[in-house]
Amino acid sequence: MGLIPSSLENRFDKLLIPLVYTVKALHLSPNVISTIGIIPSFIAAFLLASGWFVTAGIFILFGGIVDMIDGKLARLTHRTSKFGALYDSTLDRFAEIAMYTGVGYFYVFQGMHLASLMVVIAAGGSIMVSYVRARAESHGFSCNVGWMRRGERIVLLGSAALLSFYPQPFDILVIAILKVIPFELTYYYPPMPLTIAIAIIALFTPVTVAQRVYEVWKQTKSERSITAQKHGTHTPIDSIQKEKV
Repeated sequence: MGLIPSSLENRFDKLLIPLVYTVKALHLSPNVISTIGIIPSFIAAFLLASGWFVTAGIFILFGGIVDMIDGKLARLTHRTSKFGALYDSTLDRFAEIAMYTGVGYFYVFQGMHLASLMVVIAAGGSIMVSYVRARAESHGFSCNVGWMRRGERIVLLGSAALLSFYPQPFDILVIAILKVIPFELTYYYPPMPLTIAIAIIALFTPVTVAQRVYEVWKQTKSERSITAQKHGTHTPIDSIQKEKV
């Protein structure tokens, strides 16, 4: 379960149905939609690096919507394939890395070194979240759980970028916090909402990784019980094989 309620996800899916049928009428393949879907993310990355946060937010959310269409189109047209899933997942990772790179580029050239470090952590955590799910599903497990899935990350990043047009509440909040804590920290204005979103992603992606690993552990619990019954309570060390990744 993610931060976005399932009921809200289902409602949004229903809103996308007419758009999916429109794309189907254009006879576009799911892989073509996947390819088109990465373009808004790269545009958003350039806009983020340039400091055009509000416009970047629009492209981030638009790219997220397009990314949702390809899978639904594949299922509707019965054109799902292992290559299509791999291709879509690969483009998703490139899109996300591009956006983090754009944010990080802006932070570095603004001298916001702590914020740029958070971008690195957020990017690494995001990749790990997707990696754990991919590895789990390759072994036949269901693993679409966690607080900071791709949908949550895209919504959070895009919404925070849009909120940059009205930063005053965030300015007041941060300045008040800096007056209370016993550290000498410099306050940088741009872009406060986006910085908070990056911090949240950096914090909760490792938590999501742990949630997904635990989910797979629960699913293998019955398998471990059966194996323990067959071989006794102790398993010889030389019979344990660990796969290196």
